[in-house]
Amino acid sequence: MTRKNQGLLFGLATYIQWGFLSLFWKLLSGVSAYNTFSWRIVFTVVTMLVYALVAKQNARFKDELVELWQDKKVLLRMLLASFLIAANWLIYIYAVGHGLATQASLGYYIMPIVSILFALIFLRESLSRTMWAAVVLAFIGVLVLVVNTGKLPMVSLGLALSFGFYGLIKKGVRLSSDVAMLVESGLLLPFVVIYLIFFSPESFSSYSIMEMFLLAISGVVTAVPLLCFSEAVKRAPLNLIGFIQYLNPTIQLLVAILIFGETVSFGELKGFLFIWIAILVFVTGQIVTFRRSS
Repeated sequence: MTRKNQGLLFGLATYIQWGFLSLFWKLLSGVSAYNTFSWRIVFTVVTMLVYALVAKQNARFKDELVELWQDKKVLLRMLLASFLIAANWLIYIYAVGHGLATQASLGYYIMPIVSILFALIFLRESLSRTMWAAVVLAFIGVLVLVVNTGKLPMVSLGLALSFGFYGLIKKGVRLSSDVAMLVESGLLLPFVVIYLIFFSPESFSSYSIMEMFLLAISGVVTAVPLLCFSEAVKRAPLNLIGFIQYLNPTIQLLVAILIFGETVSFGELKGFLFIWIAILVFVTGQIVTFRRSS
């Protein structure tokens, strides 16, 4: 098997895992979103520390962490990034537990387009005609959703905007993805520990055995897809990985409708249709660019 095909398989594994992740959080609907999120942070830190030791990566982790500590500007950026990814995770967990998984999938559909828009606004990057068309169509799709439902799709926008700003802040930060996950979770750890000890209405012992088990493995569930993604981008071109990223929201949408029993009204479907067309235009433009560069 070629290195490129290995990367493709790792990429498929990543997006399929992320797509079905809503099933995992749905099983924790009996736990408040704040507590699920807080325990996720705790066990993600534990998981990444164990990974560093078992995979004999502790020396590399130490070197990168020391370098980060010496650069206070980058450390501040990582702190801001950790708050943004915290918002993203919390919104998603809340959405799945409150019957809004369909809205969550929409958020993941428009994330790449939001990232493009941020690149234009904040980084002064130029957009191709297909990118402009994708942005306009996605904007129309959101407007159609607002007109037909009478409200903003707050979950969708919250997920897309938090991740868009997260990517913007992380741009240029030279940290391995596994070290970055440890840093982001570690920076959030004091906040969630304070919440769990002093403010949480629930205690770990109040959960069922199944809930305790699921919370305990939430760090593994968080880390494994990221490690797969890290391996994917090492082996395959980012353009190729980008083409399959829409597996994630597509699986999320199917799970929401077929398993969770959520419904999509005709008005919402019209909004989705504009966004799907935007994605088709965006991907087509990427394919043309990829072929020209090849």
